[in-house]
Amino acid sequence: FQHPMTWLPAISKPVIAAVNGPAAGMGFSFLLFCDLRFAADSASFVTAFSRRGLIAEHGMSWMLSRLCGHSRALDLVLSSRKVGAEEAYRIGLADRVFPSAELMEQTRAYARDLAENVSPRSTRIMKRQLWQALMTDLKTAMDEADHEMALSLKGEDFKEGVAHFLEKRPPRFTGA
Repeated sequence: FQHPMTWLPAISKPVIAAVNGPAAGMGFSFLLFCDLRFAADSASFVTAFSRRGLIAEHGMSWMLSRLCGHSRALDLVLSSRKVGAEEAYRIGLADRVFPSAELMEQTRAYARDLAENVSPRSTRIMKRQLWQALMTDLKTAMDEADHEMALSLKGEDFKEGVAHFLEKRPPRFTGA
């Protein structure tokens, strides 16, 4: 993930795209590499490249097929048709759809919940695991998961995760 358009997966924190209008061309390519894509019900998505004599740029062909499946990705890049938020959700391009007036409030609430209630260490490692899994085989992914789980069980965040659950209080994760 060292290309200028694909550096988002390397960030240790989740990156959430909040799409509140048209996502087209390079903007469309960019949002594919966000970890989550939330859309306003008025949002639209379009590749546009084939109608301009261009090709699927900046890793779009790699990422779009992983999000939507091969034939849906082909449909989107070949036709360059505009897709509304509900269809984007149905085909896996958007993860959540909210009324336009609620998009930013809901997106921030989701991010706030992650920041307040989820272990930073777990978040960092799970994000890395899921992105790496796109490029590895099952055995490698399982071996990596076993290794990381052993480390997690020894970590302070695991102890805090059990303690806050048993004590029925908000967590105080340290990221360790």
